[in-house]
Amino acid sequence: MASWLGKIFRTGTPEQGAMPTDAARALPGNATTLAAPAKSAEEVRHVATGQLQRRPLLHRSGHLAGFEISLTVPAGMTPASGGPFDALMDGMVSTAESGRVALAIVPTEALTSLTASHRVKPGMMFALADPTHRAPDEGALIKTLRAQGGLLGSLGLPRVGASFVVLDATSLSLGALLERAQACRKVAPGCQLIATGLRTIDDMEAAIRGPFEMATGLFDRVGERRESGTLSPNVQRLCRLINRAMNEPDTRLLGEEIRTDVDLTYRLLRYANSPLLGLKRQVDSVDQALQILGRQALFRWLTILLVASTQGRSTSVALQEIALTRAHFLESLAPEIWAPSATLYTIGLLSLLDVMMQEPMEELLRPLGLSEEAQSALVHRSGPWHDLLELARSLETGQVQTARELSQDIGGLAAAEAAMERAWQASAAMSAELRDGDRKAGQV
Repeated sequence: MASWLGKIFRTGTPEQGAMPTDAARALPGNATTLAAPAKSAEEVRHVATGQLQRRPLLHRSGHLAGFEISLTVPAGMTPASGGPFDALMDGMVSTAESGRVALAIVPTEALTSLTASHRVKPGMMFALADPTHRAPDEGALIKTLRAQGGLLGSLGLPRVGASFVVLDATSLSLGALLERAQACRKVAPGCQLIATGLRTIDDMEAAIRGPFEMATGLFDRVGERRESGTLSPNVQRLCRLINRAMNEPDTRLLGEEIRTDVDLTYRLLRYANSPLLGLKRQVDSVDQALQILGRQALFRWLTILLVASTQGRSTSVALQEIALTRAHFLESLAPEIWAPSATLYTIGLLSLLDVMMQEPMEELLRPLGLSEEAQSALVHRSGPWHDLLELARSLETGQVQTARELSQDIGGLAAAEAAMERAWQASAAMSAELRDGDRKAGQV
C-alpha cells in the first residue's frame, strides 16, 4: 500500500495562493447535509494522518455539487500503516453518505485496495491519475468497484472503462482547457467532464456553460468587473430594511413596511415557523414574529434574504451556500476571540456579495450602514476579523499552511476544520429551506 500512497498524498503543504496538485485531488457532487463533525478522538487521528480538505465544487445547474477532496500528509511522514488512505476514505464516505458525490484521484494500483474495501458507497468517484497504465485483472476490478456503487474515471485523458475525465486547469488558459475538453469529447463522447484548478468564478461559469458537468477553483476571484449599475428594487428594499433593523429600536415601523409586501410577509412567517428556529408556538402574524425574533434575529433574516436575492450569476445558488457556510463558521469562532457573534455572522454572509452581484463591495455595503469594523474586514480586507475570513478561504482552497497559521488562536487546524464541517452542515439545511421557501413563495 505504501508504494502508491505516496502518489496519492502530497508531502508538505501548498504555498499560499497555490492550487493543490493533481495527485492530491478528489471531488464530490449533490447533497443536503454533511456528516457530523469530528470528535476529539477523531481530531487526534486527523493530526496523525494529515489534513483532509474539501473544496467547493460547482455543478452546471448552478448549485453546489459538493467538494473537491484531498489529503495533505505532513512532511517526513511514512504512510506505511495506511492511515492516510483510511482518512481519505473516511472523508469520501461521509460526503457520499450525506448525498453528495465524492471523487478522489488515485493511481491505478489503488484499484485493488478500493475494490477490497467494503466502504465504497454509491456516488463515490475515483479518477485514475495514470490513465495509460493498466492494473492486472483491471476489468474484473472495475466491475467489482461498480457493483459496490463506485464510479471510475481518469485524469487528463479518456480511457477504456472510464465514466468521466478530470481536466486540471491550473497551468492552462480557459481557451486551452476548452480545446482539451473538445478533444476528449471526440474520443469519448459519453464521458462526463470535470474541471479543476480554475482561476476565477468567471472561468468556472464558462466551463459549466460549456462541456463541463462540474468545476472548481478560486470562486471568490472574478475576471473583469462590469461597470457599476443600479441595484434592483428588491435589493434596494432589503438594504433599506436592514438599515432600519440596525438603527431603529422600535420594530413596529418595520412591521408596517413588511405587512405591505405579501412575499416578505409569507417569508417571515415561514421562517418564524420553520424547524430551523424550533419555536414551540405557532407564529400567526408579522407583529408576533417580530416580537419573538427580536431585532438581531430580524437583521440576520433580512441579510440572508439579501444574499439569497442575488441572481446575477449562473452559480448564485452555490455561492449563497458558500456564503452561509462562512457565516456559520465565523459565528462559531466568536467566543474564541471575544468578538460579537452577530457581527461575525454578517461578515461571513456578505463576504461574497461583490462576487455574486458583480459590483464593488464598498458600493454594495454603503446602504447597509455596517459598523466600521465590519467595513474594514469586507472592504479594506484588514483587521482581526478579516483574518477569520482568510482562514475560511484557506480551508476552502486547501491552503493548509495558511490555515494552520491563522487557526493558532482558535484551537488549531483540526478544530478549525471541525468548525468548518459543522458550518457546511448548517448552511446546507438553511439553503434547502431558502430554496423551498422560494418555490412556495412563487405559489402564493
